[in-house]
Amino acid sequence: WYQRRVRGVQYLGSPAHSNLKFVLESGEDLLANSMIISYNSPVIENLTTNLFQSSIEVQDFSRDAVQCFLEASYSGDIKKISRSNFRDVNKMGHVFEVSWIVDRCYKYF
Repeated sequence: WYQRRVRGVQYLGSPAHSNLKFVLESGEDLLANSMIISYNSPVIENLTTNLFQSSIEVQDFSRDAVQCFLEASYSGDIKKISRSNFRDVNKMGHVFEVSWIVDRCYKYF
């Protein structure tokens, strides 16, 4: 799988490498690279490639869950999953069709 080979979490949020905004309920933007996130999510690939969206509204999810989802997409591993963000990370996996994140969430409990 590609996501397991991607090692670039240190670039998450970097203005030079981030062309996709995840807009939180607070109005804060978390920045990511659309290509890396698209490798993991066919939904995000469609939103960015076919619909030319450069921002995605994620107000239904906690900041912690969105950060965990993005870091997992970059690294191929869910390191920051916890009891407090589990439900939102799992929901994001379903909404954005990232099956390996859903599988990892299932195994978490």
